[in-house]
Amino acid sequence: MSLRQLRKECEAGLADLPIPVPFTLDQLVANMEEASGRTIRLHEMPDRLARVNAACGLRLKAGGTSLVLYRRRPTAYQTQHVILHELCHEWFDHGTTLDAEQLRTLLPVFDTSLIARMISPAAAASFASGGGTVQARAQYATHDERMAEFGASLIPRMARDLTTDDMVGRLDNSLSRPVAHRRRGLFPGKRSGDA
Repeated sequence: MSLRQLRKECEAGLADLPIPVPFTLDQLVANMEEASGRTIRLHEMPDRLARVNAACGLRLKAGGTSLVLYRRRPTAYQTQHVILHELCHEWFDHGTTLDAEQLRTLLPVFDTSLIARMISPAAAASFASGGGTVQARAQYATHDERMAEFGASLIPRMARDLTTDDMVGRLDNSLSRPVAHRRRGLFPGKRSGDA
């Protein structure tokens, strides 16, 4: 698949993502929870789990809850990108999963007690029996991983292109793009105020 095709597929998949104005991760998660009816929890992985070849982002999905684990990166932008990558998996409803050996390689101390504490004992039992979905941001060999990675790059651009009609929004728009035409939404036919 070409980069152009990947971009079009990502744009189509993210067209109805409820991006908040102004953009914050917390509000994006709240909007995604409302739109999907699922609970999404973000949790920073402790430093003791951070190894050179360990995953920098991990999504665990069971029942009505998804847990996004992430490693803090050197900059806030990089950390946000890791989180957005996992949230793209959630929004695109990717269902691929890592097997137990791949998971142990990427996150050596992972076990179901973490899931029991963060989500629920029932979710931990589901993962132990192979019933949950586990995805990690560590390799990009699959279409789902490339989609999530590209989507994580698109979301901040989409958020910057959305403006509000109040005085501050109009001022920000005119000063940040003094020669460009005002855009109400990133995609043709879709206005930022449409629900």
